[in-house]
Amino acid sequence: MRFASVEWIEAVVREVNAHPDLPRALSGLGADLAAVVERDPVHFPHGAAAWGRQEGGRIVAWRALEDEDDVLEIDPAYVVRAPLTLWKELLTGKADPVQAALSGRVRVKGDLEGLVRRAGYRYIVEAALRRVETVFPDEVKR
Repeated sequence: MRFASVEWIEAVVREVNAHPDLPRALSGLGADLAAVVERDPVHFPHGAAAWGRQEGGRIVAWRALEDEDDVLEIDPAYVVRAPLTLWKELLTGKADPVQAALSGRVRVKGDLEGLVRRAGYRYIVEAALRRVETVFPDEVKR
């Protein structure tokens, strides 16, 4: 599935929600989060973004946003923003998310300390990503 597509986001949310440790990981966090792939002239001329809302230890609502600026209207508790190349490194395990956030390579709006404290739960997302086939836009033959 193509990274950041509606189908890809849906599959990742389904896999994350299936993990038994998710309620513990989400406990005490803000209600919603947006992940933003910054504009890329070739692959994402309008950027790409996804928003999700958690309640009761599950992601109960989500949507793909047509433009990265749509995040401004939603004003979620957390916004995680990075270029496509860094998202690819993060999602394939080539970059450490905590180091990327602390160094400023990933920009975070919201309680960064709260997210860092939950870094030990990243195995939930990593397991979900292993189960969802991901094709990044720079890997698609034209």
